[in-house]
Amino acid sequence: MHTEPSRHPNNPEIRYEKTDAHVRPLYQFLFWISVITLLTAGIAMAILKGLESWRDKASTRPAMAEAPEAMQPPAPRLQIQEPKDLAVFRKEEKEILSTYGIVDRDKGIYRIPIEEAMKLTLERGLPTVDDAAPAAGRSVVAGAAPAREPAKAAHQ
Repeated sequence: MHTEPSRHPNNPEIRYEKTDAHVRPLYQFLFWISVITLLTAGIAMAILKGLESWRDKASTRPAMAEAPEAMQPPAPRLQIQEPKDLAVFRKEEKEILSTYGIVDRDKGIYRIPIEEAMKLTLERGLPTVDDAAPAAGRSVVAGAAPAREPAKAAHQ
């Protein structure tokens, strides 16, 4: 009687795949899903542009815009094209915050870009109450308020 197991057991109930998976259908799937994604993004962008154009046209009140100056109500007036007014306002703010300029030439107050102002503040630190007022003719960052000293603790 032979008790040693054979080197290649043969069990008819156990089965396995004898070939590898085909990669061509996987690549085709990835290609078509990419094409569909790009088409969907293009259609969405076209719809967005169309809606923005429609919104800009719909926000115009031509009866009020075409009225002569004498017939218009006194200031402050309603905005006629809100999205365009907001875009212009943001563009002006961005320009002010990112360029050099003169605020008041007589007082020597100049404007510098906000990024530059933040770098200078980090380098120099915030002014304290003990610092003297800036000398005449020296440039000052517009809107920079002097820092206050921290309050002394009452129990010290």
